Amino acid sequence: MSSTQRPIVVGVIIAAAGAGTRLGLGSKALVRLNGRTTLARVVELFLGLEEVDRIVVVGPPARLEKARAEVEQLAPAKPVQVCPGGDTRQQSVRAGLAKLEGCTHVLVHDAARPLASPALIRRVLAAALEFDAAIPGLPPRDAVKRVEGGRLVENLERSRVMLAQTPQGFAYPLLVRAHFEAAETGLEGDDDAALVSAGGHQVTVVPGDPGNIKLTTAEDLEMLEALIHEHEAVAAT
Repeated sequence: MSSTQRPIVVGVIIAAAGAGTRLGLGSKALVRLNGRTTLARVVELFLGLEEVDRIVVVGPPARLEKARAEVEQLAPAKPVQVCPGGDTRQQSVRAGLAKLEGCTHVLVHDAARPLASPALIRRVLAAALEFDAAIPGLPPRDAVKRVEGGRLVENLERSRVMLAQTPQGFAYPLLVRAHFEAAETGLEGDDDAALVSAGGHQVTVVPGDPGNIKLTTAEDLEMLEALIHEHEAVAAT
């Protein structure tokens, strides 16, 4: 890096404002897995990465103090802010971006994915530093179909389809611009990569991690609890 280049400053947005309606246990970020909330586990994960400079937790407005308490009990050595999210994930990420001015790059991660590995995060960040936009993805294991009205209308090639995960990484100005343009046009994307690609920017896909499970259903909860119990038992030996 030359002396004229701007130092890299990495911010992280942890999307934790979701209501978790399918799970039926309230905010997924505050669900406990082996005694600790998913939020605490995810914040601790990013705090442990030397590449990360700042963290913003976008929490559930109705339980913001609880989310703040979960962060404070970690005694973070890096700046961690907790702010209220919006009605949608897109609005919540936009709120987080406003707290990260001065960052050169940003990682956006779901609090409902407590088993993301440092290797996965670094893989995404490295690609984002090189290409400005990167996401992790996994090929589907089953045949993929497009269905309308309960009827099969198209057979999709698995080799051309990926299942997107988080964290997703971007150059900060690029993601800010993508969210601004989406708000102006009324575009609602499934994730941040959808907004960036809608603006014409190529998004690089790096290998995801099968263990990076998202807490969505009761079955996911059972699986995550079993995996965390196994990981923590191994770490204790």
